[in-house]
Amino acid sequence: THATTHATTHETTHATTHATTHETTHATTHATTHETTHETTHATTHATTHATTHETT
Repeated sequence: THATTHATTHETTHATTHATTHETTHATTHATTHETTHETTHATTHATTHATTHETT
């Protein structure tokens, strides 16, 4: 009984920790990548538009 309880608790804890860590890492990575891409795209577009407008004018 003790061994079974210990094993079950250990596995459950391990699985929960792993899942939480994985999800958190995934979410953070996704958010960071998304934000970086968004900001870079925005900045590039803005710079290009500004340069084009300035040069044309």
